[in-house]
Amino acid sequence: MTKKKNCDLRHCDTASWLLLDFDNCQMATEHLAVPSLIARFNVLYGDQISHPLTFEEFKKHFHGQAREALCANLSKHFGITVDYPTLYDAREWRMMQSLQQTGVEMAPHLIETLALLERKGYRFACVSNNPIQRGLAAMRYATNGEGDRLARFFGTAFFEAGEIQKPKPDVYVRAMEQLDISPQNCFAIEDSVAGARAAISAGIPTFGFIGFADDPQEMATKLKTEGVIACFQEWTEFPGLLGVNI
Repeated sequence: MTKKKNCDLRHCDTASWLLLDFDNCQMATEHLAVPSLIARFNVLYGDQISHPLTFEEFKKHFHGQAREALCANLSKHFGITVDYPTLYDAREWRMMQSLQQTGVEMAPHLIETLALLERKGYRFACVSNNPIQRGLAAMRYATNGEGDRLARFFGTAFFEAGEIQKPKPDVYVRAMEQLDISPQNCFAIEDSVAGARAAISAGIPTFGFIGFADDPQEMATKLKTEGVIACFQEWTEFPGLLGVNI
């Protein structure tokens, strides 16, 4: 499943930071978050649209989008006005309840891979469209009980996009500014077209994780079209893509 291009070895030798998206890169949160948002959208706007928004339609047109940017694109797609404060009212409270009730799957072998890369000198930052507290809650309710260990890899290096969402590069630019690094000192890992566009627009060489994708081969094709270096389905594949000896 791995789609590999030749990595610039000089960059691999000098890069010291990995900037990781959270949702469906580290933990499988989207299958919990997206249906609840779709259900609320259909309740609020069902009488204004020609058909209910479906999960398949959301994944096709809005994968990786959130908050204000998502509302703007939903408005354009359906020809209505989707109000962000209304659609997202008490959103994080509802998500916390859902995460606690169901637990959240962590990507297999993520912890072992990050531990290996840490020993090789890499450092890590979490860069997400969604609020930091949602990511931390997902870690708290990780079904494998390794959430606290995952959180420690990032220390205080958590960055959320806020009002300027991916695919705009602002959250990556801000992360690099605050970490005092340049695109030559890091790689990004993303699972969506929107995320890949954001990282690549910020000048960061980017890999695609497709382990939680509904159709990994299709997603790999989309991400490679955006310009990612390579796609991987298992985290155990990733060190090899970096040229790290195991």
